[in-house]
Amino acid sequence: MFSLVPRSLFRLATGAAAGYLFALRPWQLRWGADEREVHAEMPGDDLAGRAQYQATRAITVAAPPAGVWPWLIELGGNRPGAATDRPASAPSAGAPEEEPAGQGLKVGDVLLGRNDGSAFIVERIDPPHTLVLAMRGADATTTCSVSLREVDGGTRLIFRTRVRAEPNVRGTTYLATTDLGDLLTTRRRLLTIKERAESTHP
Repeated sequence: MFSLVPRSLFRLATGAAAGYLFALRPWQLRWGADEREVHAEMPGDDLAGRAQYQATRAITVAAPPAGVWPWLIELGGNRPGAATDRPASAPSAGAPEEEPAGQGLKVGDVLLGRNDGSAFIVERIDPPHTLVLAMRGADATTTCSVSLREVDGGTRLIFRTRVRAEPNVRGTTYLATTDLGDLLTTRRRLLTIKERAESTHP
């Protein structure tokens, strides 16, 4: 009887892994994005060449790019010196306090600093249309590329994450952690940006 327990657990784990790889993972790697957006090149793709992980998510916002951009900066924590290891305070229902938010961002600014010294760097910026961030660590290079494209008076917000991990245990661990946790963070952020932008630009 005892021999059946490990075998059952193994089958359960195998089934869960297969379900993630063949059902959930393809969906989470392209949540909200259409075929063209998934396969199109984006600014910043070249910064993590031969990436082992690429996810492209998108959402349509009923507000112009100029109305979405401040919330992208505010709710994305994309301000110089903003730390990811401290809880973010809840934003007010009105427009971001910085007017216009992100106006002072420039190439080379350090964002989203962490206690381990790693941080995202602004690589490219063209308000209110393009923002490219890159984090180059010992274990991996991670890039986040955002494109705001005007569509029928609203905005198509496209967010791409790419990771090129080092071929070692730490790099593989970082890659797996990103694969499992990236969607939850990105999806929540995009939905919140949409909600805030639309509430201030009816």
